[in-house]
Amino acid sequence: MGEAAFCYVVMAHNPDGVDRLVRRIRSLSPSANVLVRFEPHQGFDAEALRVAGAHPLASAIHVRWGSWELTAAMIEALATAEAEFHAEHYVLVSGTDYPIRSLAAWEREWVDQGADALVEQTPDQPDNWRFRWFLPEVRFPSQPSLYRAVRHVGWRIGTLTRPVLQVLPRFVEGDRRWFVGVRRPGVRPPVPIVKASQWMTLSARALRRVLDRDARESQLRRWFRTVRITDEIYLQSLVHDDPELRVVQGPTTLKEFGENPSSPLWLDADRLRRLTDGARAPFARKFAPDAPAELFAAADALADAERS
Repeated sequence: MGEAAFCYVVMAHNPDGVDRLVRRIRSLSPSANVLVRFEPHQGFDAEALRVAGAHPLASAIHVRWGSWELTAAMIEALATAEAEFHAEHYVLVSGTDYPIRSLAAWEREWVDQGADALVEQTPDQPDNWRFRWFLPEVRFPSQPSLYRAVRHVGWRIGTLTRPVLQVLPRFVEGDRRWFVGVRRPGVRPPVPIVKASQWMTLSARALRRVLDRDARESQLRRWFRTVRITDEIYLQSLVHDDPELRVVQGPTTLKEFGENPSSPLWLDADRLRRLTDGARAPFARKFAPDAPAELFAAADALADAERS
């Protein structure tokens, strides 16, 4: 079997270290294409990305964690990659991912499986779709101490009204958005809900079928816009709902969570060693842009050992 064309789609929000990621992907998979999605205000140097070997995508979609716009940005990035490169497989990763395997070897393994999607379902499959979610920003009171008091009151109210009204303020400094969920009366989802990692691998056939359905069935977007954390639900549910697609369960990128389930831990040498022991995923995260050179060298050694 000949080598298949791969495209790596990088969703980045911090320019530091992304050119290093692009160069490493191109080194480990010289025939692959790389698209880097970013927002103009984030300080990316598009020409530097081109020099590194990437196709820069300066997106007008402003994303914030937990918002539908993050899902829209994923769709935009994947659709742009498809239109630009006509690849046979698309690998969606973050700007804090980094290869830990020989990508050429992993690509051969993936092609040999003959599957359409590599998706990592989360251990918890929540039913928060039973609520219609909104994400308002609470701007008043402007004084931080008074706002914290109001935020605590909002959270307390949400604990009392949970069966019909959920109030989940973001306890992140500087983020005044609140998740507010109102119970949907007896409504079933338009497709079975599957929560999985945002980072996944799709065949060209899977990507085209998902994009076609997204464009054709506008009611899907309208319904999923009010589901919480749709970047881990929308495309993943559409992939699993298609009987024509063969879906393999597994990670595209390895990670480890601590007490905060919404964000993986930053990697260090010990954590990287534990994660990659016997693992077959091609990437790991999160690599801090200013992580010690020894950490990147350790990841490079893992991939280079497989290439030799």
